[in-house]
Amino acid sequence: TTLVVSKKNRNQPHHHKGVLTPYEPGPFSVSVSKKEEEQLKQGQSVMKQSLPSGSDTDGDAPPSGGVLCIQDVEAPPEAVWYQILNLNDYPSKVAKLRSSNNYVERYNKKDNTYNIKTKMVLSAFPGYSFESYYDHTYHPTKSSLTWTLDYDKTSDFDDVSGHWHVEGLGQKKSRVFYACDVQMGGPIPTPLLNYIGKQALKQATSWVKKESEANPGLKHEYTPQTTKPDADGEPVGAAAGVAGRFAALPKPKWGFKKQ
Repeated sequence: TTLVVSKKNRNQPHHHKGVLTPYEPGPFSVSVSKKEEEQLKQGQSVMKQSLPSGSDTDGDAPPSGGVLCIQDVEAPPEAVWYQILNLNDYPSKVAKLRSSNNYVERYNKKDNTYNIKTKMVLSAFPGYSFESYYDHTYHPTKSSLTWTLDYDKTSDFDDVSGHWHVEGLGQKKSRVFYACDVQMGGPIPTPLLNYIGKQALKQATSWVKKESEANPGLKHEYTPQTTKPDADGEPVGAAAGVAGRFAALPKPKWGFKKQ
């Protein structure tokens, strides 16, 4: 007897166009208590957790919820953004992330934002691997990166909505805010649910803090190769490796330099 396992066609659209509410770029409307300020000064993170445990889920309903973490970093915002935006390097820094590859990178001249679509594969526990496709928008004027799933592809997570925001605290220090809402595709064991919630939350800001403080002089610079925008404000020009339906758009040059 031969067991045949059918593979998902990842190029098929996701079964919905968004369930979770997308984040708006810009500062978070959260308050930090005096006790939490002391934690931040001591290098600790402050977590605000709303992802339910496995016992909180109801029957076959997919678990969902949100997480928020605040972390102070002894490095300027430019160094923090270097780490956050260098998505292709995440596997060498983020535990259990097997791969991370950008397949779309484009500059939107109309609103001065950057669109980065990324395939990520997370191997959280033996027997549990999640392949998902993310649609990121970097808003440099609002110091934010927001994302959802790329609904033009099929992901293992049912839905995701996230937000990075970085604020400068003087010239050499930053406060980092990270939020991520996750809806799973079905019932999930409690240890795995806790990992995706609490542990991933801690790791997200801790690795950014570690790498930013180790490399405070790095800066992520965008120098998109664009020509005159079309009527919709989209850059036009010769294709340069951009995948899928954006093949007619030029690929931005992602530059890195030390200050």
